[in-house]
Amino acid sequence: MAVQHIIDALVADWDRVTHRLGSDGRTRLRGLVDAMRSAQSADERAAIAHALTRLLGELLPHDDAVFANAGVRYSDPRHADVLDRLLVSISGDVRFYGRPRSAKERVLTHVWESASDLRERQHSPDVFGVIKLDRDDGSAAVPVFQFDEEGTPLEVVLRVNRVLRAHEDPWGAADWWFSANAWLTEPPYELIGRTPDELLVAAAVAVTEG
Repeated sequence: MAVQHIIDALVADWDRVTHRLGSDGRTRLRGLVDAMRSAQSADERAAIAHALTRLLGELLPHDDAVFANAGVRYSDPRHADVLDRLLVSISGDVRFYGRPRSAKERVLTHVWESASDLRERQHSPDVFGVIKLDRDDGSAAVPVFQFDEEGTPLEVVLRVNRVLRAHEDPWGAADWWFSANAWLTEPPYELIGRTPDELLVAAAVAVTEG
């Protein structure tokens, strides 16, 4: 198995792959990433890399795109350090931000619905504080994590969005929810209901106050 290619595909498609892993899988993946960061040798990093690919093989279907080039091997000796470089890239900011992409690309990989569809189902996308993202086709994309099962905006989301001034910069506010930060280590939207509301609000205040 070409570990390099699997890790390369993971880095390139980080958001989709980690979403498919589920909460427990993401926790296990983060543990391996942390182990990579503290590894003392190339052999140790390689062993962790193999554990990482085994984790992906355990939790993802075998026809997932991340395994598309698993049978292809590097033959050029100039690529002898490619595994090490990939592990270094993963052990940096990739686990928090994915591959370098615009905020719009990152945000739209997450679950959203059009504002019009939500209105038809009696949800409330027009409440002040709800993030609505204007798209190039004129429609508005609304991240669905902002609502409870009845379609009512969550109070903690509205509080945080007011702090983040989502009405002025909805894309920036959405990117904050979907990106981990120094306070929380996990994307804040995943922590709704799992961590005190005041901690989420405090993390947002910390960002706005620099």
